[in-house]
Amino acid sequence: MHSIRKGSMLASSLLLSFALLAAGCGNNGNNGSTGENAGQTNNQDANQPANDQAAGNNQAANANSGNAGAEKPLDPYEVVMIYPDGKQNDLAAVQTAMNDYLQKTYPQMNMTVKLNPIDWGAYTDKLNLMMSSGEKFDLLWTANWMNFETQVNKGALLPLDELVDQYGPDIKSVEGDLLDGAKRKGKLYGIHVHQELGNPQGIALRKDLVDKYHIDLAPLASGEFKDLEPILKTIKENEPSVTPAVGPAFPLGAYFGSGSMESIIGPVGLDQRDTNADNTYKVVDMYETPRYMELAKLTHDWYKAGYINKDATTPGVDIWKKIQAKTAFAAIGTDLEIVKDMAIGKPSHMDGKSAQLGMDIIQVPMNIDRLHTSKLSATLQAISQTSKDPARAMMLLDLFYKDAKLLTLFNYGVEGTHYALNNGQIDLPQGKTKDNVGFYHDNQWQLGNQMLNFTRLGEDPNKYQNYEQFNEMVKSQSSPIIGFVFDSEPVKNELIAVGKVQSTYDPGLQSGQLDPEKDLPKMIDKLKAAGLDKIISEAQKQIDEWRAANGK
Repeated sequence: MHSIRKGSMLASSLLLSFALLAAGCGNNGNNGSTGENAGQTNNQDANQPANDQAAGNNQAANANSGNAGAEKPLDPYEVVMIYPDGKQNDLAAVQTAMNDYLQKTYPQMNMTVKLNPIDWGAYTDKLNLMMSSGEKFDLLWTANWMNFETQVNKGALLPLDELVDQYGPDIKSVEGDLLDGAKRKGKLYGIHVHQELGNPQGIALRKDLVDKYHIDLAPLASGEFKDLEPILKTIKENEPSVTPAVGPAFPLGAYFGSGSMESIIGPVGLDQRDTNADNTYKVVDMYETPRYMELAKLTHDWYKAGYINKDATTPGVDIWKKIQAKTAFAAIGTDLEIVKDMAIGKPSHMDGKSAQLGMDIIQVPMNIDRLHTSKLSATLQAISQTSKDPARAMMLLDLFYKDAKLLTLFNYGVEGTHYALNNGQIDLPQGKTKDNVGFYHDNQWQLGNQMLNFTRLGEDPNKYQNYEQFNEMVKSQSSPIIGFVFDSEPVKNELIAVGKVQSTYDPGLQSGQLDPEKDLPKMIDKLKAAGLDKIISEAQKQIDEWRAANGK
């Protein structure tokens, strides 16, 4: 039903006017790199390929612009954007600035935007209500961890394949095959935000104590947390008021999950450390892998030695506040910042976190993600099935992948009012703070092509070039099941039961408070009683079917 109705819309005056629209875009094809506020010298190299491709598309469109004036003009249309954000006092002013820019720069599109942010705490419930009531809106932010699968299954989102083919040339130029990560049952339902494709995990340490004790970080080139133990011992023996390691991350958190397991669902996945080629696609329980027991024992030993904060399992523990207060030395197993030429065991300055805390922090990567399907649907823009003009919604979304000026307005507001440029970086206007400037958020990761963004003062000016370099490294070591999406419906009850067991044992194991040699076997027995083996069997079945269908 939806495809028939939307198909008829695509055959409307929008299609008749597409040459006119494309010509209009072409006349402003350089807005991403020239003009007031637009384009960053530090990002020129990273953006050049996308800009060249956009220019090629625009030249082709301009070839037909001679007859454009005879086409029927588009009716006015307001594209409603739904996304999570805090209260912005100057939202109306930013919306007006965006609309003035759209009407001046892309008059042929004849569209305006309505910004409709929803508080993070209410986002899921309010969005569900809007969808169930049939409320009209167009673009929405979604993610695989924020009900994307449910929204697809309920028919709340439009398939985007034809729309992006016709109205998303810049999206396709920038994203390419990365779009496939948001396909479900062969159809595209979300547009991936162009950003970093993974994360490094490792250790963040206070530089003052590293310098004070002349700590040698070279042994960490192994990528093994056991080689951190002498460093923690030094802090424990010489700084009685300082906790050597603070969590709750630790080795069993992001480090194990990304570096040792290719997660499919819950505790089920592929063992990345199994070197037997015959087991590349063998589905296992992560708790039964040798690596999990190894790291669990290490964490327990650290806890007994007093290296780990005793409140690691307390909800809401802020590890960075402990470090800032100088009552802790290192964050262990945490996500790190992406820097140039990043490598396992290679120390670097953590610019963003150092600026935030007002103290120098050193980071040492112990694992670097490879490309996972889950990352490609971790932050998406989608189009609601209630949209009255999905083609126009896609046209607007496409602009955020090439037009730095438009993206800057959404991300940072109006220059001179909400931000000032300081050596090419975003700074607050004189006398303003985050709290009183009227428009301040960090939503850059929710929309468009992040590589077009400015950096904030205090960040590495080359942040986005570093992202591009990092992405090439991540893509060079893709997951063996990239593109596979698990259908959890056949084992939904078992997943709930298994999750309850995990919530009972995980905090104690991850913080070292439980003895894995005693408690891990008990946990595994309870997981099996909850239906773990059925989940493994179903995952293996789906993996085998996916391999057969994709020639793997």
